[in-house]
Order: sequence, then C-alpha cells, then structure tokens
Amino acid sequence: LPYIVPLEADESVFAGEPVQLNCHVSKGDLPLDIKWHFHGFENTSSHLDIMTNKMTSRTSFLSISAATASHSGNYTCVATNRAGSTNHSTVLNVHARWIIEPTDKAFAQGSDAKV
Repeated sequence: LPYIVPLEADESVFAGEPVQLNCHVSKGDLPLDIKWHFHGFENTSSHLDIMTNKMTSRTSFLSISAATASHSGNYTCVATNRAGSTNHSTVLNVHARWIIEPTDKAFAQGSDAKV
C-alpha cells in the first residue's frame, strides 16, 4: 500500500493569503495515482479556484492563490496503486481579516469604557 507523509496545514491562514498543501507518498510501488478531495468530493481544477499539480511521480500540490472562507474545510490526499489505496486528511481554517485591527486601550480605574 502507498504511505502518505502526514499533511500539515498552516492553522493561521487569513483571507486573501495563499495556501499550499503538499501530498508526498514516501512508500509504495509506482505507478501512483494521487488525487485531492475537498469535503469528500474529488477536486476539479476549477472548483473554488483550487489548483492541483502533480510535481513528481510521488508528490502532488494543492494551491489556493487567495484563500476565502469557502476554502475552509477538510482536504484529503488519496494515493492509489495496484496494491490498494490510502488517504490522509487535514483541516484548513481560513480566518477573516480585521477591517480595523483591535488595539489595546488603557482606561483609568472607575472610568466608563464603551465597546
């Protein structure tokens, strides 16, 4: 069976930032078929501006040029060869950007503060 090196996703991805997930199959006979699934469905290159690219016979990248909230979710790399199939998943969370980033404010004790 193929062996997929565990996927890692940057847990602090903000909207508008690029994302790249790497799926590397370190063990298993060639040829390998490597596919990406998003929420359990096979990804197509036009789906939500998600691009996949098989870089080598053992490595595939999933790229998002500018992440949005709709990109949040479960991404699964599926590797298949003649011996069988295996998969590994990771969760990507895309956080909204602040319109105005909050800052610390100091108030005198007993004074009124409004949010």
